[in-house]
Amino acid sequence: MRSVAIFALTLTLGVNMTYAGRLKGFNPKEAQPDVGYRLNEENLARLDSIGFVLQPTYYKTIYEVYSDYTTSPQTPMFISADLCFHTLHLMIDYTVRIMEIEELLPKLERLTSGMLQKAHKDWKRASGGLKEAAQAEYIYFAVGARLLGQEVELPKDIEKFVAKELARIEEHKGIQEITFLPGVKEDYSQYVPRGHYTRSEDFRRYFKAMMWYGRLPLHVPKEGSDPVLPLQTALLLSMHLEGDVNLTQLWEEIYEPTAFFFGAAEDITPGLLLEEAREFFGKEVVADIIEDEIRMREFAAYLHKNIKPKILSEMAAFYPGQEPIEVPLSVRFMPQRFVPDSYIFTELVADRVTTYQGSRDPRPFTWGMTQLGPMRVFPRGLDVMAVLRWTEALKILKDEGDTEYTNYDEQFEKMVRWYATLSAAERRSSVYYRWFELFAAYKQSDAPAKADEEAWDRKKLTTALASWAELRHDAILYAKQSYTALGMAAPPGDEETPPPPLHLAVVEQASKLYAQMASCARTIAEFSANEGHDNPIRDTYLYFAETLDRLDTLARKQAEGEALTADEHEWLWNVAGRLSYMPRRLGEVVTGEADERMALVADVHTDPNTSQVLEEASGDPARLYVLVEIGGKLYVAQGGTYTYYEFKQPMADRLTDEAWQEMLGRGQAPAKPGWTNALFGR
Repeated sequence: MRSVAIFALTLTLGVNMTYAGRLKGFNPKEAQPDVGYRLNEENLARLDSIGFVLQPTYYKTIYEVYSDYTTSPQTPMFISADLCFHTLHLMIDYTVRIMEIEELLPKLERLTSGMLQKAHKDWKRASGGLKEAAQAEYIYFAVGARLLGQEVELPKDIEKFVAKELARIEEHKGIQEITFLPGVKEDYSQYVPRGHYTRSEDFRRYFKAMMWYGRLPLHVPKEGSDPVLPLQTALLLSMHLEGDVNLTQLWEEIYEPTAFFFGAAEDITPGLLLEEAREFFGKEVVADIIEDEIRMREFAAYLHKNIKPKILSEMAAFYPGQEPIEVPLSVRFMPQRFVPDSYIFTELVADRVTTYQGSRDPRPFTWGMTQLGPMRVFPRGLDVMAVLRWTEALKILKDEGDTEYTNYDEQFEKMVRWYATLSAAERRSSVYYRWFELFAAYKQSDAPAKADEEAWDRKKLTTALASWAELRHDAILYAKQSYTALGMAAPPGDEETPPPPLHLAVVEQASKLYAQMASCARTIAEFSANEGHDNPIRDTYLYFAETLDRLDTLARKQAEGEALTADEHEWLWNVAGRLSYMPRRLGEVVTGEADERMALVADVHTDPNTSQVLEEASGDPARLYVLVEIGGKLYVAQGGTYTYYEFKQPMADRLTDEAWQEMLGRGQAPAKPGWTNALFGR
């Protein structure tokens, strides 16, 4: 990217800047006075050098950016793919909120109450080798009930364990041993409500209970010294669930819609555990089998042979000379879901990728100290995009030293092959997976004709990574988060009233993205369909799909060099307003003050070595000025785009949207990634 490199270098040194000559004598300040006053010499230099420039704003949402443009008379509007990505995020986020409050929370309350009653009865009558497992099951569902705010009276022997677990959840200080499952550890910092779950008390209750059911591992023993208690507990609760048709239906009615959006579990579910038990034992599981420790260990060995989870989502230590850690095999009542990015992260940090081989100062972003020395303890969002064969992402990783580790190249190629060989059915198996296909489609989109292709590729990367941050935000409760193994040894000014608007517009050349996003929207509409006529969720997704269809059509028309009609320009001029309204058409949604702003944050990876988490965030939107040609005439078109942040945060202080927005408001946000600097003006 020669033009970008030259520009960045000369700007840094304060000498005469080298221009690529894209303006060719065109002076936007004279031709487009309504936008010219925003283009200082630095911004004009960026336009001349790379054909576009991003400009930070204080607007709360990307829709506000476009709303401001509707009064510009001489300036065309640039409809960016960011608008579509952000609208899809809001629609899915709001759809999930409606589903959680209206359907999933009431069902979870009934499911918990029913399982607690069965666990209580089992605990009262259990004896011998089953007494301890029955007690663990009772405590497990009693904690879930209390997290949901249900008032339950408990025996003193049970209450003391429940009280300790609840205290740890409220303190959320980090990794500690579970009080009623000796040898099993949990990361209690995960129980801080984040994402949209800060918006109401109902959301907070639902978040904590589902996090408990989704994360708490009932380990399948591997070594002879591993306790069998967690597996015995898992079999008991699985038998109770399957033994009640109503409870089984409630479980399925919670799991299946969340699987549609966020994917299937890779951990053992209660139903799968009993299927495997019948296959192994050749008969129904009864108390005598669960009490028999030898038979339990034989069954555990069978499970380890047949089920291989991929995502490390808890603390696991590795030692010098040891084979790579095998991801612990666990049963979880309502497991968090397998997501491709967490698997990629697991495979691209210690202990899969190990010793730092470079000598840079400062160290790469991914660098961290373990008891075994410096290793790759953090992944990057760029790792995900590089696995999707985004060449510029891999180039940045190499340029910034994030590939200079033992075994990185081999592991990276392994991940590229893995993703490339996924079947079409796997890539369409959930909305979450489909989102990755949207990134792949967007990667193939063309840069505006006047823009530097490599520089525009970095703009697309910024868009994709910020959209990915929104996806992880939406899935904060359901996505199985990756962990690094623990290395042991070690505002705008006032403007004049403009003349009547011209209403020209250009749509970003991303037709494959629009087509695939429309297909995704229709899939959600079909999933949301019912027999009734009044279905705002279905109707809104269909309307969104139709809008994307037209964006696809117009993008293809532009690509073929065909002029848009006046009506098509007018439709594009107003499409941002249409998109902004769609999330509100879905129905009554519980929102909070943080929803008034586009900026959001999600922690996506945990490193116990440094006691830090990786935060991915979108910030306030940026203006986007792009050099375009309409009807043979040059213009600077104006649009909006994401801003993207990636940084580390103490594990005990995982950020909420509210805390992140406060950091931005106080000017305390970390710097944007350095590889985006060449795209921004002032």
